[in-house]
Amino acid sequence: MWALRSWSGTVERFFGAMVSCLPCAEVFLQNFGRRSAQPPMMIKALFEALADGKERIGALELSRFLSGLQGELHADEEYAARLISQFHSEWDSQERYQHYNPHQIGVHDHNQTGKTGKTSGNANYSDLSTTLDIIEFLDFLLLPDLNTATIVSEKPTQDMSLPLSHYFIYCSHNSYLTGNQLTSKCSTAPIMKALHEGCRVIELDCWERRGKIMVLHGNTLTQAVPFEECIKIIKENAFVASEYPVILTIENHLSGDLQKKAIKIMKEIFGKSLFLPRPEERSPRLFSSPEELKRKILISDTPPTDSLEEQAAAYPETVVDVIPELMTSPPDPNDSPPLSPSDIRSRTRQELTKHIGEAADVWIKMNHNYHTNTDIKNTVELDEVIYISCKKPSDMKDGQLVPGERSIMVNVSEPQLRKFSKENPDLLVQYCKSNLGRMYPFGLRFDSSNADPFLAWSHGFQLAAMNMQGCDRPCWIARAMFEANGRCGYLKKPDVFLPTSGLTLEQISAMPAKIQLKITVLMGTDWHKLFDWFKKPDFYVKLAIDGIPADLDKKKTKTVYKDFEPNWENQTFEFLIRGFSA
Repeated sequence: MWALRSWSGTVERFFGAMVSCLPCAEVFLQNFGRRSAQPPMMIKALFEALADGKERIGALELSRFLSGLQGELHADEEYAARLISQFHSEWDSQERYQHYNPHQIGVHDHNQTGKTGKTSGNANYSDLSTTLDIIEFLDFLLLPDLNTATIVSEKPTQDMSLPLSHYFIYCSHNSYLTGNQLTSKCSTAPIMKALHEGCRVIELDCWERRGKIMVLHGNTLTQAVPFEECIKIIKENAFVASEYPVILTIENHLSGDLQKKAIKIMKEIFGKSLFLPRPEERSPRLFSSPEELKRKILISDTPPTDSLEEQAAAYPETVVDVIPELMTSPPDPNDSPPLSPSDIRSRTRQELTKHIGEAADVWIKMNHNYHTNTDIKNTVELDEVIYISCKKPSDMKDGQLVPGERSIMVNVSEPQLRKFSKENPDLLVQYCKSNLGRMYPFGLRFDSSNADPFLAWSHGFQLAAMNMQGCDRPCWIARAMFEANGRCGYLKKPDVFLPTSGLTLEQISAMPAKIQLKITVLMGTDWHKLFDWFKKPDFYVKLAIDGIPADLDKKKTKTVYKDFEPNWENQTFEFLIRGFSA
């Protein structure tokens, strides 16, 4: 675990964060668990200030630390007492103490007990279970369950009375897939998982299979799941994580009769949760607010995506950009042991051949199976339940995103958005001030990887559709992004992206920084035991800011060689943030 210190303005945060390390070989190190390093001087000074000459701190001192220094205003003495109790109950004191060498850190051994059950120090067992010494305080800071890296409100903290177009919305892509885009199983489990994680947009691709409505990724070998089962799981889990509206996007490949059947199923299962727009709201002049649409399920139609051949032919430069991302990422030059250039090229060729082979196999098999019918039209019954009408850029005049009198959603592929962002980025921002914009991953991402969601968000697009099963860096960024605002799945866009702003992206990027973030990585400890037998490991920490291009920044600590408990408290890193603070 890492002990880090970060602060913004006057509020300081000390927290533990889990990191992963690449093992070289498995080894069992004698006395590995005994911690021998001194606690960071910053922790020592902090503890001494709290303890005021005593060897242990109680709930009063801990609450003062949590509320006064860490900004946890709700942390009263009762709350701090519960944390201390939970700390002692979850981490056995006797076992925990064996991780330290008390003689090297100069603390009194309170855990040595005699036959009477009394400690050799100045407190009985009851005192120990309701207080913390300096070592226990350090352990407390390193436990993410007790001392989280960020303070997350249980309720939304932002104004939720603005139109839907004023918010970023947590969005999943092909929500029913359990794995890759070609051969994986379709299931209701990923839909439930996405809703429990706070996703507010669920996508279902609806096809006819033997007279039944099924959900699957069209023209692939994915194994279908019944449409009705998906609707039931959405109804049961829609408002578990958030009361704010769920948007169900339906990619329609159904005949007229099956469309009517699908509407009947949704009306019966969703009941009063299904939002039925009035005729003048199809499409609305201005979207209603999340507050007005609480506990409602909104229907949107997603136009069929272009075929992979059409995407690749139209945007060959994106193929060049995306293919390296699909490969196993080459190691950092500082990593050890590095691969040789020939090894990297060989591995890349193998991975690329594998992906192309899988895709080719699927296309060959599907040539004699089902195909997309691009001539399918929505029935009147389907149109009557659609609140968020969706179009592709090709459906608009001259293929340009020009706002109309009605608010709709534009469905843009990753390569299309890259192209628009280079040609006229301000047009994207302007369009999404009153309309919704949705970016979906490029068709070549067979492995269910994702585009950087900031490609969408930094141009005002509200929805960056994520393959939630991808578990890649873009997924982590999206999860972190929507931790804010009570994890409700909606985040108010920065003022610079709202109709009241007339700033261009160039002007936004030139704005002075409004947040100064400073981070000190104090130490690393509690490693796994998978290290080379013949030498101690070398450690460093990387820190990065994701956001609009003007805010992107990466920094790295010095490398600490051959030390199981590296310390970097003499290094402080500063990041300046401007775009999303306006």
